[in-house]
Amino acid sequence: MDRLICLCKGVRENTIKDLINKIDFPSLEIIQENTNAATNCGRCINAIETLIKQKA
Repeated sequence: MDRLICLCKGVRENTIKDLINKIDFPSLEIIQENTNAATNCGRCINAIETLIKQKA
């Protein structure tokens, strides 16, 4: 299921996962720079960090 991770910027889970899988060492900052997710209110930071940890 492709859930909405960042409500403020409209960034979906699959968009973030695709980016994470393309990067050798993904970080929150890289996700923010490339998707604008977690650059407004910050509520989605934990969800994004969880997705990053799942790759490791």
